[in-house]
Amino acid sequence: MSDLQRNLMKGKLPHLDEEESHQPESAGVKGLQGLGPIAGIKPASGELNLPADHQFKIPLRPPKQKSYTPTDWSTYWTHTATAALSTPSSLYKIYYTPPTDSTNTWFVFHHGAGSSALTFSLSAKLLHDAIPHVGVAAYDARGHGHTAATGDDSDLSLATLARDFISAVAYLADLSDEEKQAEVVFVGHSLGGAVVTEAALKLDEDKQSWPSPRPRPLISGVVVVDVVEGSALEGLAHMRAYLGTRPSSFRTVEDAIRWHVKSHTVRSAESACVSVPPLVRTQDGSGKLVWRTELGSTERYWQEWFADLSSKFLRARAGRLLVLAGTDRLDKPLTIGQMQGKYQLEVLPEVGHFVQEDAPQRFAGLLEGFWGRNRRGAALERAAGQLGERRDGDHEVLY
Repeated sequence: MSDLQRNLMKGKLPHLDEEESHQPESAGVKGLQGLGPIAGIKPASGELNLPADHQFKIPLRPPKQKSYTPTDWSTYWTHTATAALSTPSSLYKIYYTPPTDSTNTWFVFHHGAGSSALTFSLSAKLLHDAIPHVGVAAYDARGHGHTAATGDDSDLSLATLARDFISAVAYLADLSDEEKQAEVVFVGHSLGGAVVTEAALKLDEDKQSWPSPRPRPLISGVVVVDVVEGSALEGLAHMRAYLGTRPSSFRTVEDAIRWHVKSHTVRSAESACVSVPPLVRTQDGSGKLVWRTELGSTERYWQEWFADLSSKFLRARAGRLLVLAGTDRLDKPLTIGQMQGKYQLEVLPEVGHFVQEDAPQRFAGLLEGFWGRNRRGAALERAAGQLGERRDGDHEVLY
């Protein structure tokens, strides 16, 4: 489990690291500490014979400081759009980089609770750079980020979120001028993993769930990132305690970014600079920045989000990939499924909960390899005209 969850289970609260000292070391022996064998300095006597100060001076360099300046979305995505999707309607903020050819193939990402689409910025750009003919897209879920409600957006039930995701996929599939069936890989982090799994089952079992006149997409893969039913349900008991450890407000966006990095919520400052700004908003009248999404108000959905997730994931008729940040998260159904070879399991033990932000290069590489294996099975299925007629287990060896 992640460091944060482990500490919460022990009754500990996350703490902030002290800011690095801005005081440079004085000239002399201390100024040479850390050079060691790199500079070839190893006096036999154990003492340093320094030249006269007027002959040689050691430059004083302050410690390198991390930048917490917000980064614009356009650094990682080529397009953005605001689209009215789903019911009840909201104006969804979508970020995407389209395929460079007419294949109409997409990776569609869904973020976790309290997060935003831009959590996938670095990994999505790296993935598209590696395979440019595949598009990448993510959107802010209702009640999150820059998605704006046109009515009541408090309905965050799993069924509603899955319907929203299907509508977003239809929007992206319709961007192509060609009447070609879209091929998609669903990728969801945390709550997003439950959403994309639910959406994949819905599209497979209910033909009426597809809102576009175009053919339903071919789902060549479902990727769930750092969420397992057993651990998630167990962790819900500590969610209130976790929420109590977060600051209620920030003075500036830079402060919000700094808190995420210093608390190890996001371990990459580069990623935090683009993913954190949509998580806060200006509070009316106070000028302070408060959380965009009030997670405490979603408590009535917590159990529903993750219940039966493992069995749903194993039933998904597509290639299946589970990416975890720790080896102690598998519950019994997933352990059995792993032993039977029903899905691909990848564990990145040196990252936190936000796998896609902490290790974007490795995460993008996993997605690239996963797609490369499963697209062959998808192509065969398309050629045979078997979309919608697949049997359970068809993809179990293709993960």
